[in-house]
Amino acid sequence: MDWFPQRFEPGAIQGAGAKKLLGTPHVSTEELLVRETAQNSWDARTGDRPVEFILNIRELTSETVQTLARSVFTGPASGTQIRRALSDNEVWAVEISDRGTVGLGGPVRNDRAIPEHSVTHFIDLIFNIGATKGDPTSGGTYGFGKSIAYMVSKVGAIVVWSRCATDRGPEDRLIASAIGDVFELDGYRYTGRHWWGRTVEGRPEPIVGPAARDLGRELFAKPFGDDELGTSILILAPEFGAPGPEDDADVLTEAVLWNLWPKLLPDATGMHPMDIRVQLNGVDYPIPDPSSHPVLSGPVSCLSAVRAVQSGATPPPSLFAVDVVEIKRYNEVLGHLALTKYPSASGGPSGQMPSRAITLMRNGAELVVRRIERAPLAEPGFQWAGVFKPVATLDPTFASSEPPAHDDWSPASLHDKIQRSQVKLAVQKIQEAADRFIEPYMVTRPAESSTSAAGVGDMLAGLMAGSAGSAPSRAAAPRTGGGNRSTKAAVRLGDPSWSDSPVPGWTRTTVPVHVVGGPPAGSRVKVEIGIGTDGGTERASGNEFLRSGGWNGSGDTSAALIAPGTAVDFWFESSDDIAVDVTTRILNEEDDE
Repeated sequence: MDWFPQRFEPGAIQGAGAKKLLGTPHVSTEELLVRETAQNSWDARTGDRPVEFILNIRELTSETVQTLARSVFTGPASGTQIRRALSDNEVWAVEISDRGTVGLGGPVRNDRAIPEHSVTHFIDLIFNIGATKGDPTSGGTYGFGKSIAYMVSKVGAIVVWSRCATDRGPEDRLIASAIGDVFELDGYRYTGRHWWGRTVEGRPEPIVGPAARDLGRELFAKPFGDDELGTSILILAPEFGAPGPEDDADVLTEAVLWNLWPKLLPDATGMHPMDIRVQLNGVDYPIPDPSSHPVLSGPVSCLSAVRAVQSGATPPPSLFAVDVVEIKRYNEVLGHLALTKYPSASGGPSGQMPSRAITLMRNGAELVVRRIERAPLAEPGFQWAGVFKPVATLDPTFASSEPPAHDDWSPASLHDKIQRSQVKLAVQKIQEAADRFIEPYMVTRPAESSTSAAGVGDMLAGLMAGSAGSAPSRAAAPRTGGGNRSTKAAVRLGDPSWSDSPVPGWTRTTVPVHVVGGPPAGSRVKVEIGIGTDGGTERASGNEFLRSGGWNGSGDTSAALIAPGTAVDFWFESSDDIAVDVTTRILNEEDDE
């Protein structure tokens, strides 16, 4: 294969700079590798079979190493340590392969005009930096994620073998690439980006056809079946920071479990969307079943409920109750949030912390974007979990708010004001809904106190779906340590209702305000409304956009006395062009109105 280093020219990106385009992700390197490569495979699915996705950590045979040194990474490969890596006593690689995908099709040159409706998979992965995919709802919206493969390799080198459909039938394509340091050669400066393939008109292209097929079979452990399409990537000399290959396999298995668990679950038809495997020298490492996992079983139940609601079906039965709430901006449903409380497993995996987070994911891709942690349950022995998915029509909006690593939703990155408000309010209201959900169980108790059997029974009774508890009520449950038990008053907002306002373009909103706990005589509750902005909340009433109404249809906006277990309606009117934030607080005796 011919060596083609990239010479500096106007607009060329230095190799080290290409590695930094992912920014500073919230996840580890191995997690990022799993997330990005799985997203690319999922986006390239054919749809006629589950996507087969395999991460195989393998020690290369001496024959394979010799082939890489003599036939692939030819030339001096200046600015890289490839030669040194291939001379080690043991040479390891990570082979990432997918099948049931379309492969890297389209043109093999990025300097020529691209025919209309042509795919650009090959040039986007191999040559282009920062190419945006045409489908904004796919898991990998940016072309930056491919740099993770070079970051994992301690010598920044990969080999790519793909089979794709062309006008001439299935075609094998093979090319190698590396990112190293800037260097000088024969009086010219080079960026540190390299390719190995065939040189055509002074440009690098892959070797194709039987030559690519035969070399691919020498280098890769997984071949292609007859007429099978897909892509395999060989990452040379991977570096995960674990002590050895067995530990690396454990690290990748954990990364798959925590980041790809939705793809390990059957869909509505009972099929698994992806067949995901982690291997060490071709031997499968077991991946735990998320449905029976001591922590992930909660998010699994939540995802099942959200899937059902968004498809118009009845949520499936669950051992522990799952609440599904609509996350809204005015009357617009942004998405659905499912929340559940369930017991923590005693004697679980070492260091496994109880769940206390909401998992954010896209509607279509169902790949984990991030987890938002909130307060844990104060009741020992229990944990909670949540899952949020936007509605399908807003998938492009949430996708556009993601950074290159796809590990967050950042409304500030959106230029459109409405889209910015949609994402901002969704993230804000998700957290508020989760806080309201867990608040009744945020019981304060002395540090030396322990949970009574009746208290645990009461907790379980409230969590079990479709069953009534036989334990004493929370107020009557005995408490270790003596004294009378008391609970702190908390405010919860019920589901709002809407009606037309007398003012055109305005809406009247009515929100039930509940009080949980507190003195039997009731607690004084103050409601405040404001205009939601990117920077927070702009307090305003009686202006051209928003005005407070009052309690129970009246114009009284002062604090209302609400007894535990009861609700009083509060209403306000607002322009349909703004976002409204509603906050509540319980007034003490010394507080002024």
